[in-house]
Amino acid sequence: MSITSILRIDHDGKPQCLYSCDAQGDNWKTSQVNQWSSQSLSLDDLCILVPATWVYHSHTQVASKNTELLAKSIPFAIEEELSNDVEDNYFAFRLNEDGSQHVIAIEKNHLDLLNQQIETHGLSVKAIHSEVDWLPVNDGEVSIWCDSETALLKLDQNEAMRVTNSQINQLLPVFAQDKQLINCNDDTVFDYSDLPVENGLFVADCCQYLLSQNAINLYIDEIRTKQSETSSQSWRGVKILLGLLAVSWMLIQGIQWYALKQSITEIKQQQQNLLIQTYPNAVASELIDPFAALQSRLKINNAQSTKNQSILINAVDKLGQTLKQQKLIKLNALRLVDQKMELQIAAPSMTIINDFHQLLQQYANDYSVQIGVNELADDNTFKSILTMVPR
Repeated sequence: MSITSILRIDHDGKPQCLYSCDAQGDNWKTSQVNQWSSQSLSLDDLCILVPATWVYHSHTQVASKNTELLAKSIPFAIEEELSNDVEDNYFAFRLNEDGSQHVIAIEKNHLDLLNQQIETHGLSVKAIHSEVDWLPVNDGEVSIWCDSETALLKLDQNEAMRVTNSQINQLLPVFAQDKQLINCNDDTVFDYSDLPVENGLFVADCCQYLLSQNAINLYIDEIRTKQSETSSQSWRGVKILLGLLAVSWMLIQGIQWYALKQSITEIKQQQQNLLIQTYPNAVASELIDPFAALQSRLKINNAQSTKNQSILINAVDKLGQTLKQQKLIKLNALRLVDQKMELQIAAPSMTIINDFHQLLQQYANDYSVQIGVNELADDNTFKSILTMVPR
């Protein structure tokens, strides 16, 4: 076993806890780590676990075994599944025996900030994995790892979500209705009586599970290369800044108000260039005060992310209440697209689907529940697509 230390980080990119094993690799211990500067991270071959909220798992069927061709083709094979542009993500993949590929996408800003911490503190990192690959799950089971405030729910090998502990009881009726067992590390956090619950998850099991499988490594060459380039550019930047500082000092001594005004104009122009490079659709009014415009854009992005999470949780809650009343409805798929919740359901008859539609509209009166295309499947079941649109 080459990796003997595993660091978990939280949604904000801060260290959460460190798992370390003995020389034999059998006994794991947990220690709390809250700072990147902690001496306990001065280890060789450190493995970092990023939160499930950072990553997107998918599968592709690109007909090639050439890794260079796959690296170029896979991002566009899942382009329609992503909530942002392809260019905004890093991609890593693993070839499966059947010729398919297991793919992980992660936003560049998350991985770049993590890599910055690795470089700043001189950490020896061997791999970066999704915490989804850390939590084991068996067929027909739901695995739940509860922390102090949030929990990781894993439904199958590649499908997981991180939610607050208070949301577990709301989500289990929706996602665990076809399961036979709940396996967790702490059954006191939630109260769910529809399935048997077993306290069978331990740190050692999770760490051994991660190390025993061919988990996808997000510490890709593109990041390692960027780290070297960034280090070189940083030294050049320091020299340039020192030179500019010396020139500025001499100019301030010999030049009066006019020169200072010119410097302010140049700085404002640089801010405008940064705004245009970052947001090509910036309007003329934003160029008047580019610094304020950048702050406003960032606030809008944060508010939009919060709104999407609120829509998802609220819609899933209403859906769970409705599914309790309609036992014959099978939920095949669930996704959030453009602030709209799309449901793919199946039932023995159209009457049941229509009743489910009407009942969901009653429970989710804050949404307009729209029914889409209906079709009869080969197994004589009816399938339909419902869309929940916030009013």
